[in-house]
Amino acid sequence: MMAHIDAERIRDRVQALPMLPAAVHELMAAFRDDDIGFDDLARKIDIDPAITARILRVANSSFYGMSGSIATVGDAIRLIGLRTVETIVMQESLAQRFHGPGCPIFDFPKYWEHSLATAIAAQELARESGHAMHEAFTAGLIHDLGSLALASHFPQEYSAVVRDARDRDLPRLEAERAALGIDHCQVGSWIAAHWHFTEAVIDAIAWHHNPGHLSREDEDSDAVAGPTSNRPGRASLADLVHNADGIAHALDLHAAGDDLVPPMQRASWDRLQLSAEAPLRLFRRVETAFREIRHGLR
Repeated sequence: MMAHIDAERIRDRVQALPMLPAAVHELMAAFRDDDIGFDDLARKIDIDPAITARILRVANSSFYGMSGSIATVGDAIRLIGLRTVETIVMQESLAQRFHGPGCPIFDFPKYWEHSLATAIAAQELARESGHAMHEAFTAGLIHDLGSLALASHFPQEYSAVVRDARDRDLPRLEAERAALGIDHCQVGSWIAAHWHFTEAVIDAIAWHHNPGHLSREDEDSDAVAGPTSNRPGRASLADLVHNADGIAHALDLHAAGDDLVPPMQRASWDRLQLSAEAPLRLFRRVETAFREIRHGLR
């Protein structure tokens, strides 16, 4: 029989998490600013020695062929790109708050690879559907934050959940709810709220497995204002992450042999209003960008 984690115990652990530094929030805002220069961004990054060291190490890795010639963060950003830098910033920030792989059955490297694949897919879906790409990338990168928190802070209990999902061929979401009475979406949204992410990002984390919940809320509010039968559905950030998560699982870019594609909502895909040619174009871009960023980070 699996141990149950009381929701209040999880909430207490979330509230005890150290806050993200103001510098990290400034960086996340800077990534969304199309007008910011690389040198201005570098000055913000230079405040954090751990992030600075990691960025320079990546830029001077054999993948980029620079052999130690990159000496400044500004030059590093120009070489490796904003999305790689944002991934490093988030990885380093979370590593300081979720210490070590205490849950042996939870594959932390695969977790990060899936997060990266989802972030890239969300960004490309945003590009195709006319939404903000930077916010989509961020939301995709931390959409499974709750899984990371559960595995880090409740390793024994979460190991049992992961094992049960594998043994019974269940989506992990179902195994979480059955065993814990809560799921990683809710936990992740609590953490994102605690860390003062935007409401759209918090909602995307909370509802990335059920974006129709947000759509129904929109429809209820629209019903007060007037009829909606002639108005096309509006895609939310949760729709982008929901479909990006499914694409990442389906493409299996993180090579998880026992991976399952989570249930997908057709209405959520339809709300993106993509052209017939968009999916294949999008899949190629996701695969290419994922391989480039992943190899660069190794």
